[in-house]
Amino acid sequence: MGAMVVLIGLAGVLLVVVLVVVVISVARNAGSSRPVAGPVPPVAGPVPPMGGPLPPMSAPMTPMGVPMAVPAALQVRVRTLLGENKPILAVKEVRQATGLGLREAKQIVDALRSGPLPEPGGYASGGPGSVAERARQIRDTGDFAGAVALVQAETGMAAGDAERFVAALG
Repeated sequence: MGAMVVLIGLAGVLLVVVLVVVVISVARNAGSSRPVAGPVPPVAGPVPPMGGPLPPMSAPMTPMGVPMAVPAALQVRVRTLLGENKPILAVKEVRQATGLGLREAKQIVDALRSGPLPEPGGYASGGPGSVAERARQIRDTGDFAGAVALVQAETGMAAGDAERFVAALG
């Protein structure tokens, strides 16, 4: 009878040890389940335009649901850093150049791995009329990103604030 109690006790201890090992193993694997990205070829010069619009989900979206526009020079710098296998520096570069948060900057870097993103539309800085009037005109042509870029350039607003401003224009 005493041997039976000892045997049941050992089985219980063994079961607890196995469960702890399984939980630790699952926890470690959950932290490293990020997809492994292959090497990105270095960019020798400016990235030529691909010709057509990007698929809808390839470009990160602004809070207003518009594809995020990224200047060509920034795209080249980011792709160069990706080619040098420096994704963290690429994210930092996007954050410094745009003032975006970490998540948004990472979305841009991830999107640039697959190809170029749209560029901000051209706008006339300091033209006649108020910033609001010129931004409204640009927005009404369908270039929401260009209107946001104008507001950011002339007022220094953050991207989110400029988007809300442009969206609120009557």
